[in-house]
Amino acid sequence: MNKIVYLFPGQGSQFPGMGKELYEKHPEVREIYNNAKRITGFNVAEISFESDKKTLAQTQYTQPCIFVHSFAVLTVIGNAIDFDGVAGHSLGEYSALVAGRVFSFDDGLAAVTERGKLMAAARDGAMLAPVGAELEIVQNVVDELKSEGDIEVANYNAPGQFIVSGDRVLVEKSGEIFKERGVRKVIPLPVSGAFHSPLMADAQREMKNVLSKIDFRPPKVAFYANVTGDRVDDPNEIHKNLVLQLTHPVRWMDIITNMIRDDFAEFYEIGPGKVLRGLVKRISKDTDAESWETLI
Repeated sequence: MNKIVYLFPGQGSQFPGMGKELYEKHPEVREIYNNAKRITGFNVAEISFESDKKTLAQTQYTQPCIFVHSFAVLTVIGNAIDFDGVAGHSLGEYSALVAGRVFSFDDGLAAVTERGKLMAAARDGAMLAPVGAELEIVQNVVDELKSEGDIEVANYNAPGQFIVSGDRVLVEKSGEIFKERGVRKVIPLPVSGAFHSPLMADAQREMKNVLSKIDFRPPKVAFYANVTGDRVDDPNEIHKNLVLQLTHPVRWMDIITNMIRDDFAEFYEIGPGKVLRGLVKRISKDTDAESWETLI
């Protein structure tokens, strides 16, 4: 029997209208969105369904809206499929922890709302994607620049898909070096700060206070963490890693590789977009991966 994984997307997977079909067809989803309005202090349904792409891309809105949409899909699926493991990409890790019963939807949404505000307020640094670059090239460039300040590989997403984050001058300098070394396309990311780098230390301290108010329980299914890339069962370790997450890289390649090592074979992306499905297929071409975002 193939072991099943639920994967939860992070920022960048959002699109205007996401969740609207579920909202219109399922009373329990309408209840989720009504509850979300109370917790976040803004109309999550209206922002998700009616706002334009630019508004929805504002981090303080994006993160709660994606989180709520993922939970809506999870709720509609209900007990139709038994899943054996969970993981989430950056923001999506909070959704994975709700799915794994580590903490409640209400606690998760309250935390994600604060996380979105803190990350939206971050104004230091920049991020870029050296598209198609091999890991060795990306790592060498970053290591060469580290003596000059804060710069890191922020996301190990898949072969040829890595993100660099850090001091704006150094990130821009890395882009020039990547081009000199044969990387044809270097894309600056439209973000307010250097996510998953040491420049997020202030936001991390604030998130530590937010997360200290949440009761973390042992996961009911296998959970794989962004910071380690491996399975973590101890709720104290999960808590610690979630705090560290903002200043540490997302080790998505390790997560998927380790899940496959542990005999997980069917991967389902729960929430908006198809980003994670694509990453899974790049990491392991023979692995089954599907995306569920508009279930009826």
